[in-house]
Amino acid sequence: MHSAPAVSYPVGRSSMRTACLLLPWLLAGLACAVWVLQSEHFSAAHSLALILWLGGAWLVQSELRRQPQGLLTWDGQSWNWGMQGVQCVGRLRPRLDWQQGLLLEFQALDGRGFWLWLERGMSPLVWDGLRRAVYAPAAPALPALPAQQEAGS
Repeated sequence: MHSAPAVSYPVGRSSMRTACLLLPWLLAGLACAVWVLQSEHFSAAHSLALILWLGGAWLVQSELRRQPQGLLTWDGQSWNWGMQGVQCVGRLRPRLDWQQGLLLEFQALDGRGFWLWLERGMSPLVWDGLRRAVYAPAAPALPALPAQQEAGS
């Protein structure tokens, strides 16, 4: 069995990741708004909820800025991640697959790990090759060289 061919895929902002971050925040805001509108007066609890909701907006915004952007590369034997001049080698594990997108966990050999949200729209022509590489079995290790016989035996 052959390994999947080499492929490079650009990683950028993901609309699915954005939706996963914004949707709970928006629903929380809607719930707070309904609660305030159903109440007879604005209380300290309402103020606290508003402050927490605004704090959530800050967290969502800061998390959206932290999304990794770089180049994910499969060279036929290992996964490489390159971002702003930093290169690392590691393992890749698919965690969620919705056909038009993938949530991948990249575990670098130095122990660092992070999540990559990839979508077909980032590079549609390379998408199928990327999916083949993600799900292809690992390439078999090269056989060990036979031990050289000692002279005189």
